[in-house]
Amino acid sequence: MRFSLLSFIALLTMSGCADKGAFDLFKMDAAHERSVEQLRTGSIVLSLETKAIISALYLNPVYPDQYKDGESFIVAIYFENDIRSVKKRDIHDIGYRLTLNGKEPVEIEELAEKDLRRELIPVRNTWNRFYLVKYTNFSEGALALGLENNQTGKVVLNYQKGK
Repeated sequence: MRFSLLSFIALLTMSGCADKGAFDLFKMDAAHERSVEQLRTGSIVLSLETKAIISALYLNPVYPDQYKDGESFIVAIYFENDIRSVKKRDIHDIGYRLTLNGKEPVEIEELAEKDLRRELIPVRNTWNRFYLVKYTNFSEGALALGLENNQTGKVVLNYQKGK
């Protein structure tokens, strides 16, 4: 009886202590919340070896005032290291294609290390290559961003285009 009374008093005392939860410490602005919602990641794996990892942020829903002339993505891609070369692997010279609904991009711009646009994507590491990729405008519906190579395989990141 005494144990249950002490437990009840302790429970009442502790229940009034926490007016904030742990997630209150992680407040994000609206653009950052939309960035996290629009971030997709996938990988190409062949024979238990990771050949490529892609993380992509669909910019149109995150920054609708700035990105309205076509479909725009910031893409971070990791390619497996080629031990025969000291040069970092690049999408242009190793046979990978980046398509949206099967269509080639209008523009691919590699973002330099100090480019502020790299801050838009919530991916922070030094082994990725970062690109701003633009496609023609698609009507409403599903968008499938694909990274593929004839030798290693394909990965598709799916998005839903709003009104």
